[in-house]
Amino acid sequence: MNKKVNIEFALGLLILIVSVICFFYYTSKINIFDKNDTLQINSSFFEIGNTSIGNDVKINGVKVGEVSNIKLDQENYMAVITSSIEKRIKIPDDSVFKISNNGFIGSSYVEIQLGNSKELLNNNDYSSNNIDAVSLEEIINNFIFK
Repeated sequence: MNKKVNIEFALGLLILIVSVICFFYYTSKINIFDKNDTLQINSSFFEIGNTSIGNDVKINGVKVGEVSNIKLDQENYMAVITSSIEKRIKIPDDSVFKISNNGFIGSSYVEIQLGNSKELLNNNDYSSNNIDAVSLEEIINNFIFK
């Protein structure tokens, strides 16, 4: 009986240690504890397609952040996407923010095409050059019915 209790105790302790290690590993990956390392950039769009919170933000195909918030501007009824971007990335204020897709049915992401301006976007700034999502259904309808 004593040996059975020791095995169960050791197994429970092992599961507890692995759970704690996994918790800290995953929280470090999603930056729960360290939100100061990101730059928040807002972009307004007429159409965001199937973009959702957590989607990637990429520059030249490399992930540099993620979509952290999506809201509707009550004044002009445009979708405002807030992108959390690594602070070490310097983004010129004439950069183009574009909603893109991974293939025809892949997930959407925000693509940043860097500009040439010397002025940089700061925390909570709004980007001025934004390109909306292109709907495959809309393209097919335009091709067939026009």
